[in-house]
Amino acid sequence: MTDDIRSRLEQAIREEDESSARRLRASHDRALPVEEKLEPVKQAAEELREQLSPMSSIEITINPDGVWISLLDRELRFSYDGESRTFVGEEGLRSWYDGEAYSYSYEWQTTEDCIDAMIRLCARYIRMARALGATAALT
Repeated sequence: MTDDIRSRLEQAIREEDESSARRLRASHDRALPVEEKLEPVKQAAEELREQLSPMSSIEITINPDGVWISLLDRELRFSYDGESRTFVGEEGLRSWYDGEAYSYSYEWQTTEDCIDAMIRLCARYIRMARALGATAALT
């Protein structure tokens, strides 16, 4: 390898290292406010998990950066977007009727709106499960 190519390669490696370090620092700086903003949503998810524990078809996973709720045929995700300063959600499901995959995106301005949506999306699933006789009533 010629000295020119070698020095250019070393310079490019240093630039990539610096770029990576900047992205990592920026990611860390953004993560702290996200975790703070999400704390009430995560606490609400924890309470939902306790309330819905008799239903084995519901699985709630709470991570530092979001909440995942698996409702048998659908997946819900709740998080906070630090750039837009909004709560965001996604709902993914596969239709039992036509086998197609569907995805819906949501956005909320306040913590309470996000928590309300989380509760309502779970309620929609529970209502359907009850109608199909797939679950006992919650006590």
